[in-house]
Amino acid sequence: MKEVEMYKPLKKYLENEGYLVHSEVEGVDVMAQKGGELLIVEMKLAFNLQLVYQLIERLKMTEQVYAYVPLKKGGRWPKSYKRMCGLLKRLHCGLITLDEQTKKQVVVEFEPSEFKKRKNYTKKNLAVKEFKGRSIDLNQGGSTKEPLFTVYKEKAIRVAMYLFEHGASSTQELKTKLDIENTVSILYNNHLGWFKGVSRGVYQLTPEFEFFRMKHEKKINRLLSFAL
Repeated sequence: MKEVEMYKPLKKYLENEGYLVHSEVEGVDVMAQKGGELLIVEMKLAFNLQLVYQLIERLKMTEQVYAYVPLKKGGRWPKSYKRMCGLLKRLHCGLITLDEQTKKQVVVEFEPSEFKKRKNYTKKNLAVKEFKGRSIDLNQGGSTKEPLFTVYKEKAIRVAMYLFEHGASSTQELKTKLDIENTVSILYNNHLGWFKGVSRGVYQLTPEFEFFRMKHEKKINRLLSFAL
């Protein structure tokens, strides 16, 4: 699809709503007027920063500013579009979409309006809990390929290193020696694949942990030395 293909269905939609419509007016993709109301639409094949910059500039001219992008109606509102909507609402801009398949159906998804900020307390509390629970900063900010050392992983490492040093042990012994609240669930759920039950309530390590230990030995030693 090309941007020029997006213009005709939008123009038709706005004219049906009673607007006089012109394109490419002083750098504006689409400008429409009805009575004293001025409406501006910026078109893009994909949501990007260039579109955001343009919308911010158009807000200096009118409060009625819309982004206009194609959308696959079958997989409606993928994650990227949800994020786009959140940003547009913060900018007090509206969103118009064009059905990418038919290239005919134009929908005003939401109008420009004052953004009402709402905090996600569940997400905030989870982040604060994770932050407070970490004993040491073992992650490198900005890295994408390295495994993250979370609170859960810190606890699992401590359990695994006890088994590494003492061999197969009971859950009761591990709970007593390590004083880790969720020791049993770490062993039983085994999300990391490091533990194997050998008898009722007794666990040993799997080869997966030995591979992890050798690869991240320095970080593990830092964690253990900090915990002492």
